[in-house]
Amino acid sequence: MQKRDNKNKMKLRLILTALCGRMASWCLLLLCTFTAFAQDVPNAMVLHQTDGKAIQMGIADIDCITFTGAVAEAMPASGVPVAVEPGVSMLIYQKSSAAPLSYLLDNIEWIDFASVPATELYEAVDLGLSVCWAAFNIGASSPEEYGDFFAWGETKAKSRYTESSYSYYKKGQYEYIGVNICGTKYDAARQAWGGLWRLPARSEVAELTSQCTWTAETLNGVSGYRVTGPNGNSIFLPAAGYQNGTGRKEVGTGGFYWSGNLDRSMTSTAYNLNFRGYSDDWSANRFYGFSVRAVR
Repeated sequence: MQKRDNKNKMKLRLILTALCGRMASWCLLLLCTFTAFAQDVPNAMVLHQTDGKAIQMGIADIDCITFTGAVAEAMPASGVPVAVEPGVSMLIYQKSSAAPLSYLLDNIEWIDFASVPATELYEAVDLGLSVCWAAFNIGASSPEEYGDFFAWGETKAKSRYTESSYSYYKKGQYEYIGVNICGTKYDAARQAWGGLWRLPARSEVAELTSQCTWTAETLNGVSGYRVTGPNGNSIFLPAAGYQNGTGRKEVGTGGFYWSGNLDRSMTSTAYNLNFRGYSDDWSANRFYGFSVRAVR
């Protein structure tokens, strides 16, 4: 355990040493706090932004951190860092993602480190929208993995996706489980990952489609789309297709992701994001097996 503690402390020292300018003083304080509680080794780094958002990522997944612009090292004698020029960004390279995450230092209020349950240790990517999007699908461990497929309102993956096998189809009728199931017991993301993770609302899907740039990309041999937000950060959505019956359709060409909103005009369907129209206006039959990309 001692070797593991030392390895984590070394990684955290490297991270904290790299941070400078107006953040340096509290970074040093955080390091002291971490050292004092070394027995409870943090597994997550949390960036607290000036807009109130908290971005959490696993320490074990951080490969390295670099900076754009002029960033000077601390003076060896005094340990006092020189000023950082405006507009400097911190780039966080992760093992699970090909593209680095970029954060403007002026927008970071403070950083801390936390020990969180494994169910909550998933990367939240800030795209500059109202919510942060997960870096990969529910059931996956990297951005290009397809992950699991879920019928709308069901929280477990299965082998057969039909009307008769749908949990909320009974006696020829679709059971009403809510207009918005985000964060409820019917939410596959909340049940799988816990914490604040949930299905995206239809309005949040609309943000992703209207405010982001979509670019076709192949990541580690998997086709999909790179979705880049207004702030330059991005996520990758794989073309996982969808499940109908016992077979999978449109693998490698289509991507279908549930929202948490029912289509009130046809209650056998729910709204989703898909690669056919890049819009929140699409709805599909609730028994289909679609991917889930969580938000928080």
